[in-house]
Amino acid sequence: MARAKRTTRAEARRRYRAEHGLLDDTNLDEESAEADSPVTKQGASRPGPDGAGRIGIFSAVRLAFRPLDAPGDFRALPRLVRHKALWLPVLLTIGAAVLTGVSQGADVLSQFAFQYFVVTPAIGGVFIAGFLAPRASWLLGVIVGLVSATCYTILGYAGLLPAGFAEVFALEPSAAIVSSFVFSPIMGALFASAAAWYRRFLQLSSPNRGKNKPPARRGNDGRSRSTSGQKASARR
Repeated sequence: MARAKRTTRAEARRRYRAEHGLLDDTNLDEESAEADSPVTKQGASRPGPDGAGRIGIFSAVRLAFRPLDAPGDFRALPRLVRHKALWLPVLLTIGAAVLTGVSQGADVLSQFAFQYFVVTPAIGGVFIAGFLAPRASWLLGVIVGLVSATCYTILGYAGLLPAGFAEVFALEPSAAIVSSFVFSPIMGALFASAAAWYRRFLQLSSPNRGKNKPPARRGNDGRSRSTSGQKASARR
């Protein structure tokens, strides 16, 4: 009965507006009523798959993975050489090797630098490379791993390794060098890829992270004014 009354009233309004030449807004009333319905509101509050809303934890884990594109990664290597994702961990690895050679692990700082940037697996350098890499994180991890293996070999032949590592290197230097050059790139690729996945996971699970703030409005005098400043002026 209620629906019949609404239909009768809508028909009466339509005839009245047609007689007086007015705009028929019955459709607008129906659309606004439909938009205000609980079903429509519930559907509109749910962000779509391409929306800016936060996605689930399992979806973020799945979407954070990227397929391997080895040819494209090698083509992008000349551009990545100038990126901080490569030269920063390389410089840190070389600096850690120099610090270790000077002190031979006699202090806590050199021991920390040697453990995380020189000796296999050099997880410090490769993690930085993977976390900062715009792409080809595994390839940058391989390069940083090779640099750390080279630094380890130089320190071993120079007799500048910390106590414990120097004895192992002196017993079987060839085995230590081969093991370093084999496992450092492999572990570097794995750890760098894991770091890149972790960065993408954080970006997907926190969609508001890294969004730019709204630009400040400029007045007639050319000075930028924030919204809070305008509100404060309005209150005065």
